[in-house]
Amino acid sequence: MKQVSAGKKLALYAPLLLSLGILVWLIYPNLGELSRTIRNADPGWLLLSLSFAVSSYAFMGFTLWEVLRILGIRLPFPEVAGIAFVSTTVNYFVSSAGISGFATRAHLLGKRKVPYGASVTSSVVITVLIYLALAFIVAEGAVLQFLQTPDFNRGMAQALLGVAAVLGFAFTLTLLFFHHELRAAWARKLFLAVNRVIFLFSKKEIPRENFEKFESQLDEGIRTIHGRKFELPKVVGYVFCDWVSNIMILYFAFKAVGVSLGAATLLAGFSFGMLMTIIPILPGGLGAMEAAMTAAFSGMGIPVAQALTASLLFRLFYYLLPAFASVFIYWALHATEPAPSPVHHRHGRGERHDGGIK
Repeated sequence: MKQVSAGKKLALYAPLLLSLGILVWLIYPNLGELSRTIRNADPGWLLLSLSFAVSSYAFMGFTLWEVLRILGIRLPFPEVAGIAFVSTTVNYFVSSAGISGFATRAHLLGKRKVPYGASVTSSVVITVLIYLALAFIVAEGAVLQFLQTPDFNRGMAQALLGVAAVLGFAFTLTLLFFHHELRAAWARKLFLAVNRVIFLFSKKEIPRENFEKFESQLDEGIRTIHGRKFELPKVVGYVFCDWVSNIMILYFAFKAVGVSLGAATLLAGFSFGMLMTIIPILPGGLGAMEAAMTAAFSGMGIPVAQALTASLLFRLFYYLLPAFASVFIYWALHATEPAPSPVHHRHGRGERHDGGIK
């Protein structure tokens, strides 16, 4: 038992320690220049950068709210936005290849009588669209970088590999989403993984015998999405607005430290940094993203101190401040949970826990 406990602690803390080690390696040699750059930062641009972080999380809320609406589930927007906020920031604490975010969303939506199948369906749809949009942005950054410096250099090779990696991941999710046999094979693995993380929050698990019910709900949700696919453009629009807000956080962080970036430089550096956030063993790509952005921007002529400061400001506004705020939002969501009820809503219809449709 002690060995298992030690193993769990190692799995939880080792990625965080690795990330902190990378940050120390980045910051310590540049500490003096970094301090001067931060002291001279323009507070107006900093506030504008922070406002785009708020905008990004608002669009996350609209994305989840719209997908749930397509599935026939009506919840107040503030609650859905809070759930999207908390489930996103959980991944910044726990490195689990996104499973912790899936599970948190399923847990919080489940408290509001949303079935786990619908929660997973919405999460998969949103994840596919997010990575397809990221692949588009990374590809655009690579093209702009190539137009700026047409030589096929190491940066171009890395950008192309990044596009391939993101597209491959998005294609795999899409294939699992549409291919029934593959989805059935992976549904149980996803069910068990989500169940383990949900247990951390509620000390309860979804009964294993409910897997068939979960799979049925997942299939029904996917059929609903297929049948109402013409309503997805609004979701795609929200996803792109979220990404644009992300880019503007970084743009105004650079403005705050006295650097004005062109579109090609901004997109290329941003894309390279975002590729590092999908490393599954690091929480939110902590350390790796800052290192990648600093290397990319300094390689394009931006002084290291400004590049590192802007990437750290991006981390602060988009990751760290929301992560701390999510603790209070989680408490608020917990306080507003509806009372337990024998009725469970299933894609716009009522379903008793004993399986009967009313």
